[in-house]
Parts: sequence; C-alpha cells; structure tokens
Amino acid sequence: MTRWRYALLAGLLGLLPMLLPLTVDGSLPLISVVPAYFQTSTASVQYSLSAAVLGIALGQLVYGPLSDRFGRKPVLIGGISLYIATAIACSMAASIGELIGLRFLQGFFACSGIIVARAVVRDLFDREDAARLFALMMGIHGIMPTIAPAISGWITQEYGWPVLFWTMAGFALFTMLAVMFGLPETNRNRTANAVQPSILFRNYRAILRDRGFRAYATCACFMYGALMAYFAGAPVGLIQYLGLTPFQFGIAMAVPMVFYMVSQIAVARVAHGIGMDLMIRIGVTMASIAGIGMLVFVLSGNINVYTLMGPVVLMLTSFAFITPGTTAGAMSPFAGMAGAASSLLGFIQFLAAATATAVIGLLNDGTPFPMAATICVCTVCALIAYLVFVRRLPAPAVAG
Repeated sequence: MTRWRYALLAGLLGLLPMLLPLTVDGSLPLISVVPAYFQTSTASVQYSLSAAVLGIALGQLVYGPLSDRFGRKPVLIGGISLYIATAIACSMAASIGELIGLRFLQGFFACSGIIVARAVVRDLFDREDAARLFALMMGIHGIMPTIAPAISGWITQEYGWPVLFWTMAGFALFTMLAVMFGLPETNRNRTANAVQPSILFRNYRAILRDRGFRAYATCACFMYGALMAYFAGAPVGLIQYLGLTPFQFGIAMAVPMVFYMVSQIAVARVAHGIGMDLMIRIGVTMASIAGIGMLVFVLSGNINVYTLMGPVVLMLTSFAFITPGTTAGAMSPFAGMAGAASSLLGFIQFLAAATATAVIGLLNDGTPFPMAATICVCTVCALIAYLVFVRRLPAPAVAG
C-alpha cells in the first residue's frame, strides 16, 4: 500500500468512529438545558446519556457479525442511514421519556462506524501494524471529541438543543457519502453462517474462552468506564458546580482532547519501537495516578477548573497508550471472525461505560465527587487488571 493510500485509509477510518463522540460528547451540553425544557431532573437527562451508551454497547454485538456475513461496506451504509433518521427524530422528541428511547436507538446505530472500522483494520494488517494504524486512526478520530463539546455548546446556546441533532444528522450524511465513494470492500472471505444464532454464540464463546482476549478486554473496559464517568459527570462539575456557560464548558472539554489527539499520533509513531506491553503499562500507570489525584483534590475541597481538568488531561493521554494495545491484543487471534471479536470487545467496553454513567446519575449530588470517585475506582481497577491478567500472559500473546 502506497503512503498516499495508507493516509487516505487512515483518514477515512478515523472518520467512522467520530459518530460515537458526536453522539456522546456532542450531547453533553444537553444535560444543562434539557431539564428546564422538559421540566425534569438533571438525573433524568443523564439517563438519556446512559441510554445512548447502552445502545452503543448492544449495537456492538450486531454489526461485527453482520459485516462478516454481508461485507463491511453495506453494513456501514445501513447503520449510518438509520443513525441519520434517528438523530432527526431526537430533534422532535416531545418528552424526556421519548428522548431517552430515541437516544438508545441513536447509540445503537452510531456504533456501526467503529465496529466495522476495527474489522477493516484487522482485514488488512497483522498485529503490530494494526496497533499502529489503530493509534493513528484514533488520533484522527480525536478531532471530534476535541471540538464537539464547544461547537455543540455554542449551537445549543444560540439556536436551541433540537438544532444540535440536525447537525449530527448532517455530519452522518457526510460520513456515509465518504464511505460510499472512498472505502473499498475489505471482507474478501465472507462467512455465510456468521449471523446464525448457534454459530454466533459459538463464536462469542470461543472468543471469550481465549485468555488473551479476556485479559485485554478487562483492562480496556475499566478505562471506558472511567471515560464515560468523566463525560457524564463533567457537565455537573463544570456547569452546575463551577458555573461555566455551555460554550466555556466546551472549551474546557476541548483542552484534554487536544492532548489525547496529539498523544495518539505520537504513539502511532513509536508503537513498533516500544511494544504493546510497555504501551499498556505506561497507560494504566498514568491513568491510576490521574484518578487518585482527582479524588484527592475533590475530597480536600480544592475544586476548580484546573484541579478537575488537569487529571483529565493525564487520563486521556493514557488512553493513547492503552486503547491501541488492548484493541490489537484482543483481536489479533481472530482473523477468521474479526467482526465478531470487534463486536464483543466493544460490547464489553461500552457495557462498562453504560454502568458508569448510570452510577453517576444515581450518585448525582450536584458536586464533582461522584465523577471523581468513579474515575478513581475505574482507573485503579484498570491498573490491577493489567498486573493480574495482561502482565501474566505468555510472551507471544503480549509481544506478538
């Protein structure tokens, strides 16, 4: 593959996962304005975020096997088309209950992009090269969570929250056109029985029995729980507790994402040199320091934008080291069912994320404490998972 084609592929694959941060990060300003619109509680609107993340988790189980059976490209186009319709429907929701249901469907359709993108990488590259492209792809994808909170905060403040969902639909349409005209079909060996329930469960069971998959997936799922605890708790901590406007909130959220994006691109350049095991070790160490530091600041009463977002910068930088390694490590043994492996990994990650957002809603007390406590627990558990499971894998499973 020429350098130009590789760059084009990385750009397109980086575009596909953007539907997730567009759906999650882009909706965060809603937590501060929708309660008054529907005359409901902040916790209820946080549950709409939990519903979207739960939809993402369940959708993960569907798109991988479908793409193994019917090909990567048709599944992408179908999923994104339904996402567009659901986003438009969200803009017309008449109640908080209706919005929660539609947000579940929006999340369900949003995850088609990242699942199929991961399967495309596995179709084309081996373990170490896949880790490099995953890092580059996620660095490009990091543009969306960097700009989404600020842009969505401005749109919500100036034009109202329904326009935000029309914006989501417009971006999804652009993504679908890019897939239609720019992405070749990479699944050359389609599995005719991939979507049969008996075969599907057999494949999932075989994947779960793999010790390496369980180790990497466990480590990754705790980090996704920490990430979603941040997304669910940040509007309360920054807007309600510290008094930032939605636009200021978006700017504050953008700073850690810039570090995340730059770190992903940097890690992509050094991934071959340092190896997957060291990448993950560095990442979980940084993450646990960030989680403990945030909780210490909150418990000591030293709460401001810097003491909340400083640890977040460190935590998101750690993702640049953890995500490529855990993704490549979990999927590498499953060349014949890359879609199913991608789906199961995504389901585990976002099930943990949905649980974390629900915990934030249940513990919501108008302060940053629920966010800090949940992030601390999740990041420390990620470190423990690495030490107990990943570190003890046989050398070939870790280093390839």
